[in-house]
Amino acid sequence: MPYSHQHILNLAEICARKGVEQIVLSPGSRVAPLTLAFVRHSEIETFTISDERSASFVAMGMAQQTGKLVAIACTSGTAMLNYSPAIAEAFYQQIPLLVLTADRPPEWIDQQDGQAIRQQLVHQNHTKGSFQLPVETTHPDAQWHSERIISEAINLANRFPKGPVHVNVPIREPFYPKVDEVLEFGNPKVISEWESELNLTASAWEKVMEVWKSNQKIMLIGGQERQNEALCQSLQKLGVPIISDVISNLHSVVGAIKLQDAWLKASREDAESFQPDLLITFGKSVISKNLKLFLRKHKPKQHWHLQIGGEVADPFQSLTDILRIEPTRFFKEFVERIGLTQSNQKKEWLETWQQTDQRALETANQFFEKERHNEFACVRKLMKQLPKNCLLHLANSMSVRYANFINLEAEQS
Repeated sequence: MPYSHQHILNLAEICARKGVEQIVLSPGSRVAPLTLAFVRHSEIETFTISDERSASFVAMGMAQQTGKLVAIACTSGTAMLNYSPAIAEAFYQQIPLLVLTADRPPEWIDQQDGQAIRQQLVHQNHTKGSFQLPVETTHPDAQWHSERIISEAINLANRFPKGPVHVNVPIREPFYPKVDEVLEFGNPKVISEWESELNLTASAWEKVMEVWKSNQKIMLIGGQERQNEALCQSLQKLGVPIISDVISNLHSVVGAIKLQDAWLKASREDAESFQPDLLITFGKSVISKNLKLFLRKHKPKQHWHLQIGGEVADPFQSLTDILRIEPTRFFKEFVERIGLTQSNQKKEWLETWQQTDQRALETANQFFEKERHNEFACVRKLMKQLPKNCLLHLANSMSVRYANFINLEAEQS
């Protein structure tokens, strides 16, 4: 006898075929069919964490480190609301999550039945998309619909910019298979999405080279991103100031500017000497508040942002051009096109930044020699003792701001 929740088994099978290797489950009655499906699948590793808030953050951390989509699944009602903090964090950090929430059948919503809340769009403000599986899949079209939704959701989560997607799964009782029901993974329809690389046209590259050569005060800022040695190697060949927040993971770039938060004040008397003509940014958010305030007041004439897709933010209030190209590809090709020649003006501009940053480092060292017993000094001491190739995770607010003031050495890769 066929299993009454065969579409749930097919859901797990589609996940496996589309590269989902891990899921974090939180127990409950309504989620039982999802739990059975994933636990029984030999290609998906399952973890059980009872608290949904903790479970979702663990899954987010796994996805952050592996770069692969991780699924989470919980029971119906207010349990799924505890996913909200991690979903919001994953949304802004562009971390792929497949959020599966078991639900009551739609006819029971708002009928004062236990844990029957309005789940369908509850995470819509901080997900890339919200989907609802059909509650019945006996008709072939409903089965096609259900399978299509799972492929669409996973494709969307993995499409740049990556992020969480929510699939609400209404499930009717009984939750557990009857004695004569056979649980076998089927051969569901799977829709794949091929990756494509975006590049600039020949005329766009000509404009890039023209603008670069005609401007002497050029500055680069890297936002939050995973460590990328190929990108770092290209950047340090450019001969211009490269601003490295601690969350940008650009600390291996030799000569990068790292203490800008300590000395780059918008009210500096010599502020104009640090005002760029061309600003090129890439990556996600930037921690340095003083840097943001400085550039909002002393805006560059042009501001390019490199991003292959998605919405583009304008945190410095100076954005003029969006270049739809992956940053590593852009700088690699740019270095090959431009060569390694550097004008005297560009060299003086870079030296001004690096010398000021070095003086800030010397001042900081003098401070820490006198002030050894405070929070700031403790964070510095811990960061100095980090072993190579370790992973440093920083909390929001003061933890990451302290670390950004201190930053990492080039050899701490």
